[in-house]
This record gives sequence, structure tokens and C-alpha cells, in this order.
Amino acid sequence: MLFRAHFFRLTAFAMLAGSTLLAGCSRPADPQAESGAADQPAYAAVARGRVDVEGGLIRVGAAVDGTIAQVAVRDGDKVRKGQPLIDLDPAAARLAVDAAQAELRQLQAQERVQRGRIAGLKQQAQRLAEAAAGGAVTGQSADDARHAAVQAEAEAAAALAAVEVARQKVLAAQWTLERQQIRAPADGEIVGLKVQLGNTVTTQTELLQLLPRRPLLVRADVNEAYVAALKPGMQAEIVSEASPEAPPTAARLERIGSVYQAMPPGDDPQDRVSRRGVESLLSIAHPEKLRVGQRVLVRFLP
Repeated sequence: MLFRAHFFRLTAFAMLAGSTLLAGCSRPADPQAESGAADQPAYAAVARGRVDVEGGLIRVGAAVDGTIAQVAVRDGDKVRKGQPLIDLDPAAARLAVDAAQAELRQLQAQERVQRGRIAGLKQQAQRLAEAAAGGAVTGQSADDARHAAVQAEAEAAAALAAVEVARQKVLAAQWTLERQQIRAPADGEIVGLKVQLGNTVTTQTELLQLLPRRPLLVRADVNEAYVAALKPGMQAEIVSEASPEAPPTAARLERIGSVYQAMPPGDDPQDRVSRRGVESLLSIAHPEKLRVGQRVLVRFLP
């Protein structure tokens, strides 16, 4: 009996020691090491940005003053470079072309008359000079004939210059007539039509906006505190400010600005402390998910 009781006590002691040893082996790792891993930032920097198109939206205006006679497009239409968009009333421009061409014809006729007189006056001056040398006429008559020929040459040269001026007036009038039709400066989409039939417009009037068919990009204002952490070629994630929980769009940092500039205030306390930064440009892997002008968050991956 004593032996059995002693055996049970030894067995219990061994089990207690083993459980203590196992507990020591399953103890968590160093808390400081775990804390350091948890504190490692997930992003090298975060910035606010906006979606833009390479070169920006094209603001189409009129090259001349006029009245809208026809609008051939609507918002959302896809257009090709050179396609007619808007016509101004061409009546006044056509009259200007007709008047300039009539003036040109008149001056050309006058120039031909002036040029035709030169040969006869030169011939007469030559005959009088020979006659004066033989004593048949006075020297004054020969001099007058020579001066008349010189004067005719000068008048013909002036008439020719007037013809060239009139020809330039015709070209200017034709240019104005051609500008009565506004054409698409590039392939793209009409995104902001601002005129209608009957509107009077000037060269300062913006007729419409065109979204050109060019790559989309993101312009992000990076706070000066994070600029040093950015390098061209870094990968980034783009999410909409309105839906930050949506799946991100992949992007790549293409360029970092060289000039610090004032940044608009934001909700981030860091922005309120330092509101200077540089503009960075990012290319977008799947631009079809974003829209020009959309506000986004840019998360630069370390």
C-alpha cells in the first residue's frame, strides 16, 4: 500500500512538471518584436489626387466673331479630328470675300494699264534723245520724255504692290470664311456643349469642351513630409474618395514634381501643419474604372 501511494505521488509530480514545461514552450514570441512588425506602415505615403487626361480637356472656341447657325453635335458624341462641330452664319464673311476679290481684279487691271504704258514711253524717250543729239529737238524735250518713262515705271511698281496687298486681303477674307465652321481639333468626346442656335459668340466665348482620346493619369499632391520616400517607378493603389472600400486600381508613379507649391487644406492633421507639397503624375493600369475630374486617394506601396 505504501509503495502504491508513493508511486501515485511520483506520477502526479511528473505530470505537473511536464505540463509546466509545455506551457513554457508555447509562450508567445517577444512582445517587442511583435509590436515592431505591427507598427510597420502599409504604405510609403498617401495623397489626395484627381483624375486627369494627358494635356487636359480641350476648350474649343471660335476663331472669329459670329452667330451660331448650326450645331452638329451633342454632349456625349464621339468625334474625329477635323469633323465639323458648329457653323457660324457665313453671309458676312462671303460678302467680304466677294468684295476683296472685286478689289483685286480692279487693281490688277490698273496694274496692266500702267505696265503697258512703259514700253511706249521708253521708245518715245529713246527717239527724242536721238533727235536731241542731232539738234532736231531741244534737250528739254528729251529729258521730259525720259522722266515720263521713269514715272510710268514707278507707277507700275506701285500698282503691282497694291495688287499684292489686295491679294492678301482676299486670303484674309477666305480665312475668315473658313473659320465660320468650327471643327474638332482632335479625336475625342464632347463633354460640355455651351451654345445653341442663334447665340452670338466672340473669340472669347467657350463653345464646348472636348475630352481628347488620350491616356488618363492621376495628379496627386504629395505632402512635403513624404516626398523623400517616393521614387519614379513605385507602384500605387488608386481608390475613389467617395468609395474608399471599393477594389483599388493599380497605378505607377511616373514623375515627381520639382517645385514645391501650396496645397489645398484637407482633413489630414498633417496637411494642416504643412500645406506644401509637390505634384506627382501616375499612369493608370485600368483607366476605364475612373473618370476625368474624379477625386481619388493615392496609396504608394513601399
